Amino acid sequence: MKEIRDIMIFSASDVFTSVARQIILRRRLTGRVGIIEGTGKNTIRNAKEAVSSGARVLIARGRNVRLLEENVSCPVVDVPYLYEEIYESVHMGNFAPEQIAMIGFDNAYDTMLRFQRISGMNVQVFNPESTDTIEQDVIGTLNPGTRLLIGGFSVKLVADAHQLQHVMLRVHSNNVEIAIDRALNILTSLEAKDEYLQTILATVNGTPDAVLNYSCSGDLLFLNDNAKALFHNQPPEEILRLLFPEQEIEQVLSQKKPSQKSIVKLFDRVFLVNCKPIIVNAQIKSVVVIVGSGNRIQSAEKQIRMKLNEKHPTARYTFDDIIGKSVSIQETIRLGKKYARSNSAILISGETGTGKEVFAQSIHTSSNRAAEPFVAINCAALPESILESELFGYVKGAFTGANKEGKMGLFELAHGGTVFLDEIGEMNIDVQAKLLRVLQEKEISRLGDHKIIPIDVRVISATNKNLEELVRERKFREDLLYRLNVLELNLPPLRDRKEDIPSLIEHYTSKNCPEITFGKEAISLLQQSNYPGNIRQFFNLLERTITLSDNTCILPEHLEGIIRRRTAGHTQLTAVAPTSTDIDIVQYEREKIKEVLQRSGGNRAQAAAELKISTTTLWRKLKKHHLIP
Repeated sequence: MKEIRDIMIFSASDVFTSVARQIILRRRLTGRVGIIEGTGKNTIRNAKEAVSSGARVLIARGRNVRLLEENVSCPVVDVPYLYEEIYESVHMGNFAPEQIAMIGFDNAYDTMLRFQRISGMNVQVFNPESTDTIEQDVIGTLNPGTRLLIGGFSVKLVADAHQLQHVMLRVHSNNVEIAIDRALNILTSLEAKDEYLQTILATVNGTPDAVLNYSCSGDLLFLNDNAKALFHNQPPEEILRLLFPEQEIEQVLSQKKPSQKSIVKLFDRVFLVNCKPIIVNAQIKSVVVIVGSGNRIQSAEKQIRMKLNEKHPTARYTFDDIIGKSVSIQETIRLGKKYARSNSAILISGETGTGKEVFAQSIHTSSNRAAEPFVAINCAALPESILESELFGYVKGAFTGANKEGKMGLFELAHGGTVFLDEIGEMNIDVQAKLLRVLQEKEISRLGDHKIIPIDVRVISATNKNLEELVRERKFREDLLYRLNVLELNLPPLRDRKEDIPSLIEHYTSKNCPEITFGKEAISLLQQSNYPGNIRQFFNLLERTITLSDNTCILPEHLEGIIRRRTAGHTQLTAVAPTSTDIDIVQYEREKIKEVLQRSGGNRAQAAAELKISTTTLWRKLKKHHLIP
């Protein structure tokens, strides 16, 4: 069989074949249009093979049209018979009309009869039962003196067998060309439809949901890849029984309105089932059943919650960010990592500046909630009314000045993750009662709303106060303390881990001013001081020292005025708090730098030389005094 093209012409005469071939060559359609010659059973066999090999549209005329339409399932374009073609065929034989017989099938026979009536020619017209019965249906009934038969390949065989002349029915090229154009248009529509269907199929298979399509009688018409994976080889009727109660199946397959989403449990997992009827011309044709994973929906809900919140709460610190090799800090880190494996509430206690939030974030990033939100709030920074709305959210109109759209609370936003309540000891006693209920029931209700919202959060609290003493003073609820203090983490103050001071200095300088170093004597002097503000105060002292120093190596004399010596039976170095004199010095330095820069026309190298400091030190001071444009 010839190579199959998208469009195949089935020709029953060599004239048809010749005309079609010329058009294909002239229009350069050899890659899209092919020709197959034959009639009768050969046509049916060849057509089935062609369609199975990829032919999309067929072109034929006469009996071949009916044979193709009855036996193959693709579009067939008819090349109609024209009176001009019959007229030319009759005159080509050079015989009298009564000596001519025309044999045609179906449309060809009808056109020949009309031609006979219109032309008035006494031409015989025959309509055999099939190509195989031409001889027995025609020869015995021919008029005496018949000399010429007009028809296709099968008619020529009969004419040759009975020593009669034969003329192939003429074919006009514009008639064939019109048929080819129609076939090309149909092919374009089919390709567009294929592209659309492939897009739909890719979309349906690309969705994470299982999608099934049922007929109104319960026959499974289609299921996507996820549905195949979910239901394996379950019978279609069994799938329906898994998704819907037996008494509801008939209603699901016949109702014209989309059904409400329902929750079902399949194979130890929770799914959300949704039904969409397919309506055509006000008639329900089928039903699409969408089965979505409950876990995926929860994940999407979580992402939406985070998207709606402008803060995008995440944790930045890990245990690797905690500086220190002392026994006390390493033991605290070890305990923190152990706590990270649990979902229990944690109370972090420690003096101000010891890094309570750093530890809270590190615990979160080491836990199985690391990919979920980390939401922090300072309970001392907000008044009672605002703190409550921040924690639990509110609906529109809940109070004067409320956002007209309402607002999601931090507990709701942190669903699946961690809430960090800093300075929990400052929380109002009334808000404590509501927080206790949240911890007990694991659900919240927004201000002004009675709807209950289930939540899953881990609570980490922090305080620099003695909560047990606050309980005795009736400033903190005892039952809330028990809820918050399931696991306790006490952070050591800097005075108990002074061996970590060199590491802290190295960390600070490498991050902020790598060109600065501290001499051993200066480090030793710093290690002798007490820091009530702990790490925070220590880093502030380092920044102050580096800012006021003109050297790249910090020596003990550069600490003069920053730390002072006090004698009370023994020598003690204490960090000095800033005084008004210190502030005057800073202001003087800023104005001096501005003056020199203005005098040098903005030339930093010249200004640094005049100030007798390095350009690096000048740059640092410019940055400190916000003098960089």
